[in-house]
Amino acid sequence: MNELFIGNNILFFFAQGAYFLLIAIFACKLLRQYRVRIKLFTGILLSLWVLLNIKDLIIYHTQVDSHMDRVNWITMIDQLAIPVIGISMFELNRPRSMTLPRATLHLLPFGVLLSLYCIFHSSTIILITIITATIYTIFIITATFLSLKTIPHRNPEYKAILNITYSFLIAISIWILSCIYPSTIFDMVYYIVSGIAWYIIYYNIENTYHLNNSITNDIATDIKEHPFTHALNKLFEQEHIFLNPDISISDVARLIGTNRSYLSEYLNTNCHSSFTDYINNMRLDHAEKLMSQNEKMSLDEISSSSGFNSLSTFRRAFVKKHGVTPSNYRHEHLSSAR
Repeated sequence: MNELFIGNNILFFFAQGAYFLLIAIFACKLLRQYRVRIKLFTGILLSLWVLLNIKDLIIYHTQVDSHMDRVNWITMIDQLAIPVIGISMFELNRPRSMTLPRATLHLLPFGVLLSLYCIFHSSTIILITIITATIYTIFIITATFLSLKTIPHRNPEYKAILNITYSFLIAISIWILSCIYPSTIFDMVYYIVSGIAWYIIYYNIENTYHLNNSITNDIATDIKEHPFTHALNKLFEQEHIFLNPDISISDVARLIGTNRSYLSEYLNTNCHSSFTDYINNMRLDHAEKLMSQNEKMSLDEISSSSGFNSLSTFRRAFVKKHGVTPSNYRHEHLSSAR
């Protein structure tokens, strides 16, 4: 029986060591390509995973009150990686959308739970943490699949995001199960399955996202390099597609032969604007022309004729751009024109 226990421990530490080396190599390779945002995010995530693995080694070689107490501490510290996965997935699906305040919101509930456990050491907090991680994972996976609907199935990005999503789901599911049913054998399964999942994630990111790829390029590129620039300009400047109040970024992307993520990255990099601000600026320019040309036209008519779906939305966008309400702007403009 003792020999079996020793044998299991040797296999366990071998699996743990191999897993540690694998993710450390992947982290270094991705961080060397830090100018590609998704590789930077994933490299940071893997670096955190490396630190968590080092923590596991320290805890397993440290005297604690009981095996369950050791498992609980591992669970509470490891759960911090779940929101980091979520942050990476959001960046993958919505390039350049992840800001520091948004990342903080993702991390906040998990940080609070860890702080509470440090104070109270309650098994209830462990249960709440597992439930929170499960709900958060469902939210991230659902958001990803909804985002995938805007990407053409033949696009290499679609297949990459799908493979990465399934791999993350498998890794998190195995982690949650290992927390619910802690055992050496289950931990070994976790290291093996998680290692395979990380390989799939690394392979897809490494072979799909490159510095010259517009979805991941963090360096401003020449507008002429984008094949859809002419089509985009034609839609807005000649066809005035912005006058349609229901037009979405997915609709525009489809019309110019690209996908939502590429278009969003293009607007952020070259126009320094989100899609909403970009299209609202077009609408506001149109509204300003209507104000100067049609003195008797009501603000409600100007709003609907410019593509805004409501007068309140028009007012908010107008104040954001000019710092005054449309009525005040109109009064000042007409007074100065006379």
